[in-house]
Amino acid sequence: MPPRKKAKYSRVYPKHGAWYWVEPRTGKWTWLCAQTEPESKLLERLAQERKRFERPDGSGNVRPLIDKYVTEKKAEHKEKAWPSYGKYAGNALRNHDIADVDAADVMDVLKHWKGKLAMQRVMRAFLSGFFKWCIEERHITRNPCLELKGWLAKAKVRTVYITDEHFAAIRAAMLETTYERAGKLVTAEVPTGPMMQCMVDLCYLTAQRSTEIRELKWSDIDRKAGVIHFVPSKTEDSSGVRVDFRITPEIEAVLARIQAIDGRPSIGDKPVIHTQKGKAYAANTVLKAWKVAAERANLLELKYTVKDIRAKALTDGVRDGYSIEALQIAGAHTTKEMTEDYIKQRNVPVADVRLRVPVAKSA
Repeated sequence: MPPRKKAKYSRVYPKHGAWYWVEPRTGKWTWLCAQTEPESKLLERLAQERKRFERPDGSGNVRPLIDKYVTEKKAEHKEKAWPSYGKYAGNALRNHDIADVDAADVMDVLKHWKGKLAMQRVMRAFLSGFFKWCIEERHITRNPCLELKGWLAKAKVRTVYITDEHFAAIRAAMLETTYERAGKLVTAEVPTGPMMQCMVDLCYLTAQRSTEIRELKWSDIDRKAGVIHFVPSKTEDSSGVRVDFRITPEIEAVLARIQAIDGRPSIGDKPVIHTQKGKAYAANTVLKAWKVAAERANLLELKYTVKDIRAKALTDGVRDGYSIEALQIAGAHTTKEMTEDYIKQRNVPVADVRLRVPVAKSA
């Protein structure tokens, strides 16, 4: 067995035939290059990663405060990208003192994402939370983000509605794939298809966001009360709206299908929707499965997303005769108006007006 190679550079280690650099603060192992490549390649990659990781110097106290805020609050936020928002904000405000930051400075930060409304809204929310924390810590007495009300454009509401036929086609396409081999068309089962189909079914039958279904645990399913306990992640840190969704026969049938797929224990904190290794699915995995199924169904150009399933469920609820009040509870909306706006975007009114082209009157 050849002797193990040793690195000559700080925080660089060999592993599985490659060189890795371990980031100082996070401890993350970052791949540099294969051990068989020349040393010049190793140095080039090491310089790239160090430059990417290093932060530019700052003269103000905002960034250290953001670092402290992220450290204290990280456990309260489920989103993996949340700490990165602190990195972005800290770099942008590194030369500012917290007492001097005003609404114009926040605007300058948000302008880094010009044309990307979703990211601007995310960063505004992060900064607003940070400034609120600063008030609690007695660093400032006002929240600059509160002065930006109306400054950002209102997010456009999607008006897409998945028809029953298209929904059924995408759902069915999750189970099988067809490809050509040796000049013949071969149809094969998709190993993860049955579980993904259950994911889609629960999204529809409960009218919940896909995040809630991905994070659903067996302990959230209360057989004694006959309900599923949902705490929507989108409202968890704001309104705190909760919803107990009745386990209907249709939902019960989906849960039975899940248990029959691999026979894993359905107890405790184990995820209801899970991979073949029993882990919860990542969001991008679900999105990819949906997109691939839409492509198999020849519906990719319509750009249906997983989020549109919830919209379809609530809109179909109106079609099936449920009241706005009942759908508001199901959708965990804080106001009736939110539910009405959500649905009317997809229920296009029909104008029942008949006009006639004017003609000249005879003399």
